[in-house]
Amino acid sequence: MPFQHVFIGSIRSAYGNARHGVRTRIAKLPSSRRLSSFAVRDRQFTRTRTEKLPQAQTRTFATTRAQNSQREIAVLGGGITGLTAAHYLARHAKNAHITLYEGSKRLGGWIHGEKLRVGSGKDDEILFQRGPRMLRPYNKSLKFDDLVLYDVVGNLDMGLYFIEQNRRSSRYIYYPDHLVRLPIPEVSLSNLFATVESYLREPIWDGALMSGIRLAVTRNGHEGNTDYRALAQDESIGDYFDRVFGDDRVTKNIMSAVIHGIYGGDVYKLSAKHSIFDHMWRGSKGPTDREETRKWVETKDIILFCDMAHSGRGRTMGFLDKARDFDLIAYDDGLLTLVNSLVKDLKAHKNVTIKPGHFVTSLAYEDGKVSVKTKQNPPKQFNQVISTLFSKHLASLVQPAGCLPSLEETQAVTIMVVNMWFPNPYILANNHGFGYLIPSSTPNNDECLLGVLFDSDAQLAPDPIPGTKLTVMMGGHYWDGWKHLPTEEMAEAMAKEAVFRHLNIDPSEPVFTSARLCRDCLPQYTVGHKQRMADAHKDLMRTFKGRLSVAGHSYTGIGVLPSMRAGFDVAMSVALGHGPPWSADRFVPPDLRGAQIDHVGMTGLLGFTAPEKLTLALAEKELLWGKRWQTGFGRYGSREEWERAKEESRVRRRLEREKEREREEGGKGE
Repeated sequence: MPFQHVFIGSIRSAYGNARHGVRTRIAKLPSSRRLSSFAVRDRQFTRTRTEKLPQAQTRTFATTRAQNSQREIAVLGGGITGLTAAHYLARHAKNAHITLYEGSKRLGGWIHGEKLRVGSGKDDEILFQRGPRMLRPYNKSLKFDDLVLYDVVGNLDMGLYFIEQNRRSSRYIYYPDHLVRLPIPEVSLSNLFATVESYLREPIWDGALMSGIRLAVTRNGHEGNTDYRALAQDESIGDYFDRVFGDDRVTKNIMSAVIHGIYGGDVYKLSAKHSIFDHMWRGSKGPTDREETRKWVETKDIILFCDMAHSGRGRTMGFLDKARDFDLIAYDDGLLTLVNSLVKDLKAHKNVTIKPGHFVTSLAYEDGKVSVKTKQNPPKQFNQVISTLFSKHLASLVQPAGCLPSLEETQAVTIMVVNMWFPNPYILANNHGFGYLIPSSTPNNDECLLGVLFDSDAQLAPDPIPGTKLTVMMGGHYWDGWKHLPTEEMAEAMAKEAVFRHLNIDPSEPVFTSARLCRDCLPQYTVGHKQRMADAHKDLMRTFKGRLSVAGHSYTGIGVLPSMRAGFDVAMSVALGHGPPWSADRFVPPDLRGAQIDHVGMTGLLGFTAPEKLTLALAEKELLWGKRWQTGFGRYGSREEWERAKEESRVRRRLEREKEREREEGGKGE
């Protein structure tokens, strides 16, 4: 089931930002000007056209499908990845009918919210978010996955709430027996005194000063030529930070808490190379200059940026530019508005059939097609199938059994989400902020808590009745190997006991609780993830001959934005019959010609088979559009240019709709 996991949306994207920020409603953004090019200075990717590409890359979808007859395409999983994939298939897959299968009755996957009655009054209903509720734009990242969100929002003619961070908001770590407030990123005398006092008093900072100095030296002490062999290596997040810190105390006391909030995993098992610290890890392997004016960027992100910028997506680029100055993206109901809009749009397309409550029981390759069987229906054959299911679950469905051994090796953790509501609105009187995380070094964590969100402080829309709302997350890697997990009733009692202890709440304080078990909701990218995915590509090609593609959080990235990007990539490959770039002019930056541009292939995993020298580029930070550190370049010009670009985009969309209607009418006439 595709995914934005409970923590990325709940803790990571919210915890790293502020409490009550400035909210700006962007109903219709002006379109951007086209970029003439994307400047990348690294020349090491120039290869001769005679060099042999990977075998799978030399094939296209066009070689194995009948292009003149109607294609039947299935999407397995109705979470955010599956909805995004169906969204783009409905628009770009010509002569195709799309069937979306979802095992549950509800669409949206881990994006889930529910109103529950907490009192006796008719309006005493509180919205409890069981999954992600806010997104962080990639304006501080070297990635461009958020472009797909902006593109979808533009396609649906929706607006976005951009929220500005309140820098005074507090974040905490619970160690060893109380909340420790993390330093606020604000230059002030009072903040300086508070930081020094915390450092001198709190044991959580043991070893932090020297570790910070060692980290700075490590990040800026490498010069010379790029060593791709070093970039091809892998190590755990914990081993990486132990190496650069020269001490394991900061890793265990602080970094393990961060990993709990994002992945719910073990800091010493997860891969640094495939984590949110990937750019830091690559930098520790040898940046080319001390000033760090150039950064390792994945070629797929450069291609996506150029493709969007050079294909007339003015509104998409407008959202990207606007997001540069903000810290969060959300709606009043979290992300439910986004899911509901996607579902409504798909239902309006005649070439899409949605089948909720249809649990897939088997997949098999038969006569050049993929046979899909559900509990409700006999097997049906499809020209192409896109699976957004958890990778290990997919491996259990395919026939013959055991034909995808690499996916059988993948792992995931289970999270119990417990929502709590107190009628007392002053529960957090002394600890306002976004919540707290719990590191692996915290003693007496018998309840296996990972973190707690202060929903009352973080949500956009106030609840209809006063009170204090929290979200507790427990389990994760602590439950690895457990044969029997706590029931939801047990989890509610455990969460109550832990939170009352952590926040010093009177045991007699009334509280309403509701729990939900999210089984296998967070895939774990353990060390060696790239090789497993490369093997999975080969297994899929050998068994399904390119007819089965995969996408979602099991493979390329945890979170809503990476999941939407994965759905976009695989859908466009299936729809158009070739890899990226997708625009008509097939624009590719000159310095990347000869590199492996197609990271999708016929399985969605082709990029994992290529060496790093073909999938990474050194890009000038200053030339990355939509980033906080970038100044001047990419900014809009005059208002007249805005309006002219927007009008061109509006006319282009109208002509495309008219052509689509003409094709549909012509098909009916035949």
